[in-house]
Amino acid sequence: MSSSAIPHVIAFLTRPLLATFAPAAVASAQLILNASLSSAPTATFTLTSATTPPPAIHAASIGAGIPWTTWFNILGSGRDILLFYGPGYLKVRVGDAPVTDVWSEENQGSIIPISQMKSVPLLQQSTGARLRAMLLSARVRSMRRAEQEAKAVEPIRIPTLPRDSGSDDSSSDSESDSGSEYSSTSSKFTSYSINSLTSAGSPLSTPAKPACVPLPATTPAPGSRPHGVYSACKTTRRVPVDRSKKDLTSYLYQGGVTRVMTGGVMLGPRPAAHLVKFTRS
Repeated sequence: MSSSAIPHVIAFLTRPLLATFAPAAVASAQLILNASLSSAPTATFTLTSATTPPPAIHAASIGAGIPWTTWFNILGSGRDILLFYGPGYLKVRVGDAPVTDVWSEENQGSIIPISQMKSVPLLQQSTGARLRAMLLSARVRSMRRAEQEAKAVEPIRIPTLPRDSGSDDSSSDSESDSGSEYSSTSSKFTSYSINSLTSAGSPLSTPAKPACVPLPATTPAPGSRPHGVYSACKTTRRVPVDRSKKDLTSYLYQGGVTRVMTGGVMLGPRPAAHLVKFTRS
């Protein structure tokens, strides 16, 4: 909300500059002040040469290229200035002098009208000056916002992320699984090797000779043809082995070891003879 006192504040601050600076510079300062003060309908300014002016006046000084020290000396002749305004009034105190009503809606007839003061119209400005004024006005607003935020600054706390132990557990589990698989494979291979070596080192076994089974003798009836009663004995002989041949070749296969003698002749067993016993009646 803009106050009706803002144009009078701008005229009071920039009118003395016309005798020293170019009209274009003064017009730029007026445009920047108008954009900056439009958001502050009521304000109180304390102007001194030793301190930085308020943000609105400081932005106008930079944008128009008017040094603040020179501006202050022209405005108050080196004396401190207290300026405060609001809806319907503008009051100023220079140095130790009493407060003076520069403009008031109630007593406007007894005060010098602002229209009689020499000033440059605000609307007769170049486009570049307007853009520069808008940028400076935005800078002033950002400066005010930064000052307000600086008053309520709180310490920033950086949260710490919890340690993710899922990946560590999974990696340890995978390592233990691989270790157990390796140990089981090694044990299987070791047992298989021991069994194979044990089978290979055991001596050759000779099959046992089967026992003979006697057949009962029967007495033939009178007048019948005599026939013999025989007893069959299934005999299995040992395979002759040439003991002079000591070269044995071992063959390893899955499940055991077999040995084959090389260089000799292996003969099979002879057929068993059937013994027939004839009896006469």
